[in-house]
Amino acid sequence: MNTPSSPQARVLVVDDEDLSRNLIATTLRRAGFSVGAASSGRAALDYIATEPVDLLILDMQMPYMSGAEVVRILRARTETVTLPIILITGWASGTGLAISGLESGADDFMPKPVRLTELVARVSAQLRRHAAWSNVVEDELRSRIGVIGSLGRMSTSANPESTAEAVVTEVAKWTETDSVAVLQVGGLGQLVALASYDRHSGMRQAHSVNPAVARRLLARAHAGPWIDDARDPDSDGPTGLVPSGAIVCSAGAPIYAGDDLVGFLTMGVAPGANALTRAKRAKLLAAAIDYASVLSMAAGSGFARRRDTAATRARLRRVLSGHEYHPVFQPIVELGSGAVVGYEALTRFDDSTPPDLRFEEADHAGLRGEYELATIRAALNQAERLPRETFLSINVSPGFVLGSDSRFQKLVSSCRRRLVLELTENLPIYDYREVRDALGKLGRVDIAVDDAGAGYASLRHIIELQPAYAKLDISLVRGIEHDPIRQGVVAGLQLFASRTGCRLIAEGVESRTEAVVLKDLGVDWGQGFLFGRPDLAAGLDPAPTSAPS
Repeated sequence: MNTPSSPQARVLVVDDEDLSRNLIATTLRRAGFSVGAASSGRAALDYIATEPVDLLILDMQMPYMSGAEVVRILRARTETVTLPIILITGWASGTGLAISGLESGADDFMPKPVRLTELVARVSAQLRRHAAWSNVVEDELRSRIGVIGSLGRMSTSANPESTAEAVVTEVAKWTETDSVAVLQVGGLGQLVALASYDRHSGMRQAHSVNPAVARRLLARAHAGPWIDDARDPDSDGPTGLVPSGAIVCSAGAPIYAGDDLVGFLTMGVAPGANALTRAKRAKLLAAAIDYASVLSMAAGSGFARRRDTAATRARLRRVLSGHEYHPVFQPIVELGSGAVVGYEALTRFDDSTPPDLRFEEADHAGLRGEYELATIRAALNQAERLPRETFLSINVSPGFVLGSDSRFQKLVSSCRRRLVLELTENLPIYDYREVRDALGKLGRVDIAVDDAGAGYASLRHIIELQPAYAKLDISLVRGIEHDPIRQGVVAGLQLFASRTGCRLIAEGVESRTEAVVLKDLGVDWGQGFLFGRPDLAAGLDPAPTSAPS
């Protein structure tokens, strides 16, 4: 932007009267301005479209297109919305025409005949004001670009707390706001300030927001950006995150993941020597909207994942605290005699969620250990009603064994029957020595490996852990009576198991022909619907099951 004192500042004089136009143009040139001229409204618009203009002097009464029409057209264009415009009106037209021009968006007016010295002074004043405003805008844009650039470079892999702290730090560094906060909407409608900063108390880490304040703020955030005067008795100020009275105005804007509100950003200013003008309020609100928009793109999905995870954790914890689960037991029988030799404990959830899905949910929410411990405790308690001479097999993940604490060790030591720990196949084992050491600390327990024959991992488990039992995968059992290849694989696994000192248990046995073939191949024990479905301990019949003929 050219300064008012610069000879490069260009003024366009528009008047259909040649004498008036030339007189004004000559006077402005002598005052040091670069001057262009146009004799009609259309000619003025064409000139502005091709040449830079810093100020427009415009006659109100011209044929074909009035000065007011030119003003309206210029104010509708982004590139000329702030162009300084001084109107010139004739005395005969009165003040009505001047008022019409000012309402259209002009900045000033002068009557004809024009007092040339006053016109030069007004031109200089308008250019000074416009240059000052342009400097303010440029400074604000420079600050805004700095923040947006920093936010755009943030890693979206950072957790929401780290992201929020980085955002607050950047906004506080680049702007003159006195408080900044990034808040996240929780899955149950609660509000958490992931990070907040004010110039008096500094940075604060994640902390909850008063529930009453949270409800009001959430209602505002759902409605869109807002600006708030903290001196209003009904105001929450900048979300109650800074001392009362420290902030006189705060603005907020929502953070989205798609169309989903996941949080919002607030900015506040404290009382100072200068009054909080409408322009400053608008600037504060615009900055909040810009920064929240960048956050929506850079971190909205991360906020949504954290919110959903928190909601999942809360739901899963309710299942545990409400004991919305129970154990069932499926018999394991000797294929030769049909006698029940043991039971596998399985978990059923009251809401009918499949156990594998529920434990996978718990794993993603960081609650798998809590779920395994709770369901094992329930199984051991209910197993007291099973026949004493039978063993009990419970499912445990390798990770749970490695991370088990004294609570699990006490449960194992308190069990008054032979206990088998069946290592689930869905989680890998990276260090077998660590697993062996952890199992050794549990005392006298037997180990079973699940899904033998389903892949290389299960065979390596048998080699590395030397279990007492290996459970044949159901894919080998189903239809084995008609499939020589399956029979050959099972025969090989039986030889492999016998050489390693473990006993095979066939899973998923549903027909007598399957049981007969398995027995003939040397498999000792079987488990499946043929021998009994998973049931509550009180409903089990401990009588021996008839052996396959």
